[in-house]
Amino acid sequence: MAGAFSRALNYLTARSRTVKETTDYLLRKGFSPEETGQAVARLLELDLLNDKKTAVQWVEYCMRCKPRGRDRLSRELLSRGVDRAIIEETLEMLDEDAEFELAMQLLSPRPVSQWPENKLYRFLRYRGFSFPIIERVKLYYENLTWE
Repeated sequence: MAGAFSRALNYLTARSRTVKETTDYLLRKGFSPEETGQAVARLLELDLLNDKKTAVQWVEYCMRCKPRGRDRLSRELLSRGVDRAIIEETLEMLDEDAEFELAMQLLSPRPVSQWPENKLYRFLRYRGFSFPIIERVKLYYENLTWE
């Protein structure tokens, strides 16, 4: 167990990881399921592994550095092994106004005229923004062009 635990500690130094990511990593490195389970249990006990904290940190990072919508954040967290209940609870901090601001932040480097409707839709949808947010952004741009 000591080898698996120290390998897991080393793995966690780069950034916070989920239980699933850490378990998969240890199994890939050749540790037995028993050693892996013991190491993960010890990390959980020491609060070095915490899916809730990891999800919150990931969402905050994405809001700050790489704006994404709720849908994409949810998919990314699911792929990292975070439980759906934790994802829903974490994404509550991203209300509709905050998501709208993130979408506008993504579009700000380009002038409004460079965003044909279908490109704008695809661009935002790919980044995980919901239909109501995209419609709100489109209305905002339409109002700008009328003024």
